[in-house]
Amino acid sequence: MKKIILLSGLVYFGFVCPAFLNAGSEKIKKDESIFFDLQKAGLSSLNETQAKKEFMDVVYLQKQKIQYKMLQTVYENAFEYYRQGNYDEAKALSSKILSIDPNFEDAAMLLDASSELRGKAKPFLSRRLLMEDRFRTALSLYKEGRIIESYNKMGQVSKLSPTNIKAKYWLKKIEDDLKDYYFSKGKKAYKRRNLQGALDNYYNALLLQPRDAAILSEIAKTEEELRDSRANEKLKSALEYYAQGKLLSTHSELKKVLEIKPSDSKAAKLLNEVRAEIEKGYIAAGRKHYSKRQYDSAIASWNKAKPYSESVSYINRLIKRTNDQIKREAQEKKRKAEEAARRKKEEAERKKREAEEKKRSFSTPKSGPIVDDGRKKRILQESRVASQHHYLAGLKYFQNSDYEKAKNEWIIAKQLDPENADAQAGLKRIEDILSGGQ
Repeated sequence: MKKIILLSGLVYFGFVCPAFLNAGSEKIKKDESIFFDLQKAGLSSLNETQAKKEFMDVVYLQKQKIQYKMLQTVYENAFEYYRQGNYDEAKALSSKILSIDPNFEDAAMLLDASSELRGKAKPFLSRRLLMEDRFRTALSLYKEGRIIESYNKMGQVSKLSPTNIKAKYWLKKIEDDLKDYYFSKGKKAYKRRNLQGALDNYYNALLLQPRDAAILSEIAKTEEELRDSRANEKLKSALEYYAQGKLLSTHSELKKVLEIKPSDSKAAKLLNEVRAEIEKGYIAAGRKHYSKRQYDSAIASWNKAKPYSESVSYINRLIKRTNDQIKREAQEKKRKAEEAARRKKEEAERKKREAEEKKRSFSTPKSGPIVDDGRKKRILQESRVASQHHYLAGLKYFQNSDYEKAKNEWIIAKQLDPENADAQAGLKRIEDILSGGQ
C-alpha cells in the first residue's frame, strides 16, 4: 500500500513546499532542480527587456509544471485516504490543494465526495451508495440528452470508483456520443460559415477521439479555409491602406497576410513593391535633408530605410559620405576660427605699433643725425611719413597673403626710414613665411 503523506499546508513560491512530501521525493527533486537551475542563471546577463521577459516566462512555466506534479502527488495521497475511508483527511488534503490551485478539478471532486461521506457510520457502504446514486444521475442526464453533464458526472464516478466496470462502459459510450455531439455542432457552425466556432467543436471532438480520420479531415479543411479568410481580410485592409498612400500600414498588413498564408504570391509581390517604395521615399527624404546641410536628419531618414532594403550597402555608403562631410566641415570651421583669431591678434599688434609710432612722431628722436637746419628737419619728417605710408600699404598686401608686394612696400619703407622697426619686423615675418616657418 502506498505510504500516506500529510500535507502541512505551507506554501513556498506559490507551490507546495517539498517538506510536505516524503513519497516520490526523488522525482520531485529532479523537477525542482529545473526551477532552481533557472534561478541560479540570474538576469544579470540579460540586457534586453524582451530577453528578460522570455526568461521569466520560462521560469513561470517551469514553476507551474513543478507545482502541478507536486499537487498531483498530494492528490494521490488524498485519494488513498478516501479509498481507505478516512474522509476527514481526504477532505483536508483536497481543501489545501484547492487553496493553492482552485482549478484542480479532481481535488474539487474529491472534496465534494469526502464532504458527503464524512461522519457516516458505515463509510464503505455509504461510498458505494453514493457512487450508485451518481451513476443513476449520470444515466438520467444521458437519457435527457444532456450529454456534456452526463459525461462529466460519469467521469467522476469512474475516477472515484476505478473498479466500477459499469461506469467505465457507460463513460466510453457517452464519450462516443459526446464526440458525435461536438462533431455535429462543428458541422452546423461550418454551414453558418462560423469557421472558428466549427474548429472549436472539432477540436473538442478530437480530444475524445484523437485518431478519428473524419475529424482530422474536417479540421484540416476548416483550418485552410479560415487561413484563407483571414489572409483575404488582411489583404483587403492592405489594399485600402495602399490606395490611401499609407505605405507603412500597407507593409504591416501584408506581412500579416504572409504570416497567415506564406504561399500567397500576390501578397508577396505587392509586399516587395511596397517595400521598395518605402525605401525610395526614405532615401529621397534623406537626400533632401542633405542638400539643406541637415546632416543628422538625412542620416536618420537613411537609417529608417534600412529595414525595407534588400541590401543596405548603398545606404551605408550614403551615411558614410555624410559623416565624412560633417568631419570636413568641422575641420574647416576650426581652421577659419583659428585664422580669424590670428588676424585679430595681428591687427591688435598693428594698432599697438601705430600708436607707438604716432607717439614717437611727436617726441624727439633719441639718436640720429642732428638737424640744425629747418629744411633738413622737414625732409626727415616727410621721409618718415612716406615710410609709414608704404608700411601700411605693405600691411594690407600682407593681410591678403600677397607677400611679394608687401615685401616691396616694406623695403621702400625701410629705405625711406632706416629706423622703421615695423617695416623691419614685417620683412622678417615674410622671410620666415617664404622659408617655410610660421
